[in-house]
Amino acid sequence: MKKWQKLNLIVFFIVVLCLTMLEYLRDFCDFSSPFGKPWHLLPSVHEDSLSQDYLEHYQILDKKALRLRLYDSLRSNVFILIDAWGVPVQSSILQEEFSFFKKIPHSFALHERLANRTKHAERVEFRDGPKNKMYLFGGDSMEYHRLKYVPEIGFDRMQFCQKCDDSVMLSKIDSLLENDSLRLIAWTTQSSRSGDKDSLHKSLKMIADFANRHPDVQIVVQGTHRPVLCDSKIRNSYKSHWVPVVILNKKGFCLN
Repeated sequence: MKKWQKLNLIVFFIVVLCLTMLEYLRDFCDFSSPFGKPWHLLPSVHEDSLSQDYLEHYQILDKKALRLRLYDSLRSNVFILIDAWGVPVQSSILQEEFSFFKKIPHSFALHERLANRTKHAERVEFRDGPKNKMYLFGGDSMEYHRLKYVPEIGFDRMQFCQKCDDSVMLSKIDSLLENDSLRLIAWTTQSSRSGDKDSLHKSLKMIADFANRHPDVQIVVQGTHRPVLCDSKIRNSYKSHWVPVVILNKKGFCLN
């Protein structure tokens, strides 16, 4: 092989390596500099500061994945990521959202999230875990390349349902809990991704009803990130890197 051919081959491999590393860093790292980010990923004026009301009334959790803290190996677990559910600046709004779960054994908390991307939340919260588990999404398997990265984070069983709303997906989980020995079911919603209040409340109520039907199943509900696919005024009414957490039907020690 001629010298110039060897040089071209070396350059090619360096370019491929650099592109691979950039993709890895984009998925797993949170770049603190705002320059170059699209507007909906920029920090809000409120950034990460939590009010005294939040600090006094809720357990504050760092960025460590909740599955690592809460997975119960003795029974079935359902981990739910609600797309675009963030911590509002006005604490009374979150109180209203949490109120859907008041009649169920519960713990409420606030959880740190480093990046405002659903893919980031899934890769952090659903990574690894028990062998017998399944991932569900009520949309296109190609969105965010889920068909590729969901197996990479440890799932060999997946269910995708084109344009299925939350009620359809919860019915599927009902069936899985009745007829399967799954230890963990991971589901990401999409009904509230636009930041619409009514859609979010509808999803929260359906999940509360689901939890009532399955008192022996631990259910962990948390947001992916604040609303971003919406008007900037709505986006800026939420904390940049905090999401709500609801732990339902937990036995023994509770977070708060």
